[in-house]
Amino acid sequence: MVTLLSRGRAALAGRPGANSTVTTAPAGIGRTDRHEGGPLTTVEARETVDPFIPERDSRWYRAMRHFWHPVAYSKDVAEDQMVSGRLLGERILVVRHQGEVRAFMDVCRHKGAAPSLGWVENGCINCPYHGWAYDMDGTLVSIPSRPELNGVLQVGLVRYLCRESSGMVWVSLTDEPWGDPPGIPEWDDPIMRWQTPPSYDWATSSPRRLENFVDFSHFPFVHENVLGTRDKAQIEEHDVWREDGALRFDKVFVEPNVDRMKEMLGIDEDTMSVRNWYQLTVPGSISLVRTFPNGKRYALYMVTAPTGPATCRNFWHIGADFTSTSDDMDFLLEFEYMVLDQDQPVVESQWPEHLPDRLSAETYVKVADDITLAYRKWLFELAEELEPN
Repeated sequence: MVTLLSRGRAALAGRPGANSTVTTAPAGIGRTDRHEGGPLTTVEARETVDPFIPERDSRWYRAMRHFWHPVAYSKDVAEDQMVSGRLLGERILVVRHQGEVRAFMDVCRHKGAAPSLGWVENGCINCPYHGWAYDMDGTLVSIPSRPELNGVLQVGLVRYLCRESSGMVWVSLTDEPWGDPPGIPEWDDPIMRWQTPPSYDWATSSPRRLENFVDFSHFPFVHENVLGTRDKAQIEEHDVWREDGALRFDKVFVEPNVDRMKEMLGIDEDTMSVRNWYQLTVPGSISLVRTFPNGKRYALYMVTAPTGPATCRNFWHIGADFTSTSDDMDFLLEFEYMVLDQDQPVVESQWPEHLPDRLSAETYVKVADDITLAYRKWLFELAEELEPN
């Protein structure tokens, strides 16, 4: 994918005769580049002089390599089967063998094909291109075209740390990651009934996706008459604090109680007050537990993994202790899909998609943006600690 910061150059390069229509001023005189569509925009002009490369120029993006990120659901990685994923621009292969999951760079050391397209046999990962076989440590053990080199050519797949937690396979691209994969306190609660929908991809950076989840002030506008109304757009003060490695906050919402929810909850009132408890773990996980007036609970857990500087893959679970049928869970899931469908085009329109590294790059208002500001400050603090240079 070409990021929007590179769009001007990519579009220009794709035009017939583009190279002959671009004039470059001598160094120090200033650019007067023009192309067939007219003068370059500010962004395009800046891009031709000093391209923004997140892997080099964004400290928080570089710091993402120091954290655990999900790349697959545990249920999708069957015994002796491989699943491919992407994390921070790297292709990732996940395989389960004898019950244990392992993760490797999904690049064969021969000619760069994806071993995940191959097969597992006799405890080895076999590349589909030329049949090179690697054991479950990633060591090359077989070269079918030159068997005399077996055990002689000392190469192997790049292996990554890998763990399972809360129904997800987590990977770290560094040997000493910050913290542990965040868990879900309610995951092992026997009363909760969980459902794991497919992951979904958004064309935005993972911090922007996370901030959207915890942005209360967008409810009356993006989700009008669903999560809020415009005549009650003001956000009341709420506490935001760090505790036990997480950012915590809670808020009570007064919301409509539709007929299906009345039936499931056993609450007849047309409106009800619902307390929402949030637990945000840097860099990209959020746990929400909603407690209804009768004590019943609904839980939503989401982790956004950076597949690239301006793209993310989002893994999630929903759970409830008041559902009794699959139709009940389907009703809750359809509601979440409706919210996602409303959010996605707005969040993907944010510019730049890559979250700016400077707090001063965007404007905040007190109370309404307290959570956003607390999250960004913590993310940037950790980035400075993990990537000091």
